[in-house]
Amino acid sequence: MTNKFPSTLPREWAILPDALRSLVSDIERHIAHSADAPALAAFPGAGLGNPDEAPYELDGSVAIVPVQGTLTKNGFSFFGFKFSEGMRDIAASLRRAAADHRVKSIMLDVDSPGGTVNGTEELAEAVAEVAAVKPVYAWCDGLMASAAYWISCGAKEIAASATSKVGSIGVILLHRECSGALEKAGVTYNVITAGHFKAAGNDVEPLSEEMRAYLQHSVDGTYDLFLTAVEKGRRVNREKALTMADGKVFSGGEALAIGLIDRVCSRSDFLKHIKKGDSMNPAELKAQYPDAVAQIRAEAVAEHESELASAREEARADGMKEGEERERARMVALAAAAIGEEASATLSELASSGMTPEQLAMAKKVIGSSGSRLSEMREAHSGNRVEQKGLREEASFDTLVKDHMAKTNCGRGEAVRAMAAAHPEAHTAWLESLKG
Repeated sequence: MTNKFPSTLPREWAILPDALRSLVSDIERHIAHSADAPALAAFPGAGLGNPDEAPYELDGSVAIVPVQGTLTKNGFSFFGFKFSEGMRDIAASLRRAAADHRVKSIMLDVDSPGGTVNGTEELAEAVAEVAAVKPVYAWCDGLMASAAYWISCGAKEIAASATSKVGSIGVILLHRECSGALEKAGVTYNVITAGHFKAAGNDVEPLSEEMRAYLQHSVDGTYDLFLTAVEKGRRVNREKALTMADGKVFSGGEALAIGLIDRVCSRSDFLKHIKKGDSMNPAELKAQYPDAVAQIRAEAVAEHESELASAREEARADGMKEGEERERARMVALAAAAIGEEASATLSELASSGMTPEQLAMAKKVIGSSGSRLSEMREAHSGNRVEQKGLREEASFDTLVKDHMAKTNCGRGEAVRAMAAAHPEAHTAWLESLKG
């Protein structure tokens, strides 16, 4: 046998079957001619690449990240020559673009038949992670199949030209069984294992129904993950996802009709659309991000209601204060009408001095007495000395008030309140003296 299928080739792929067969054929051909350096160099895309080359190009504020060729987790290389794109390299480019202050949006520039299952989910998670920071879009530049579509599902929008091919959503496991060729060549392989399924799917034995079922179960599990990615990315249920993910490949217009992509347009028009999205108007924002808009609105309403409640409480407190002042003015006016302006003024002064209800009850007796008594009460409150028989406490309280006024430069009402608190006995005696 001149061609040997490489034993390190991954088994499960999310790729177009023809692309996988072509890749295997090319790898085997170049391995067979590994001594021929020019043959390796002629392989499309082979070579280590320029390590100083930017991982993405900028078109204005849009970072364009290439997703091209057959995809594998770390890149697929033989003898130092790279045969496929590394999905971890793409993830690193996305994160670098997300951290670039010049970048407002990111576009995946996809032209790929897909690749290995291993690494695809990791890159899809990286797309979702970056999309939470900056908008990520995906453009189909000819082919967006299988793993390449899986990765693009996390984009905000997917677009393609009318002639592009999109889809091939499914999983393939390539099994090569060469027991007949080995038998003809007189070669016998003995497979010795511990564990019934350890050598399931090996290529030197015919594939039994049991082993086929075991491998099919693994493929079905991966397919379920793919369907979940389509459901989440395209916001559809499982039934709808199954109509998209039957392995068929669709043109741009067909892909739009069944919901695989969001628009059919040229690359330049899509870039213009992305740049326009950087300054999205409120209507577009509401249409494309309804959950985020609803959350922002709820927070704004809650904040407004809190401020409104505070304002109402302040207004209520101010209203109560104004009400008290209006009621006091009303009572004074009533007192003036009932007992005269002079008695009303005296009552107002006594109320302002902080009189208690009990003290006010005493004052009521005074208000009910003769006009001369009211005059004496006003004179006592204004600081003029009023002689009372056998009572010196009043004069001493009045002295305290005047001293406090002189010391603090305050009004008499404030001085009366202060001295009443500091000298309650003298204050009580002063009030008793007013009763005569």
